[in-house]
Amino acid sequence: MKFTLGIFLCVFVFASCATKFGKIVKSKDKEYKLKMAEQYYAKKDYTKAQELYTEVMPLFKGDPRFEDIYYKYAYTSYYLKDYENAENLFKTYTENFPNSAKVEECEYMRCICYYKQSPKVDLDQTNTTKTIALLQAFINTHPDSKRVADATEIIDQCRKKLEQKEYKNAQLYYDLGYYQSAGVAFSILIDDF
Repeated sequence: MKFTLGIFLCVFVFASCATKFGKIVKSKDKEYKLKMAEQYYAKKDYTKAQELYTEVMPLFKGDPRFEDIYYKYAYTSYYLKDYENAENLFKTYTENFPNSAKVEECEYMRCICYYKQSPKVDLDQTNTTKTIALLQAFINTHPDSKRVADATEIIDQCRKKLEQKEYKNAQLYYDLGYYQSAGVAFSILIDDF
């Protein structure tokens, strides 16, 4: 009896939560949707906040609050670990709001999104290389930023990863008995790092 009652209560709680959010989504009141998106964002329920921001963003274009909505929308993707989309949103933010006080932060976050997409050493390191280039551009553009030390540290980590990748490639040639190719690969490794 207690087990059945427990299941019933769980189903009821989940159904009421779904119904509440469903009512918000179906609402035609853009101010209410924005208010609820802000509340979900504050509660760190980024999935619901993102869905509501997606719906209200077109309705608030031209409104002074649009910049803040877009900023939080970009962060919802970041917090949901959708780094590819977040990178694009941070880039678009800097293009759409070039005079914003948050441009430096969004440029940095764009770099971080690439860094988060950098795979383990054995895989293609395109995002690692892109991270280094973007972070170096960030440092050159914002030399007095408080984020320069972190950016430099991330660049060093990325370079170590690229060095490990090159070393593993050279070692593979050696292990396979391709000594001439291994020699060339190790020479390139020494020159590059």
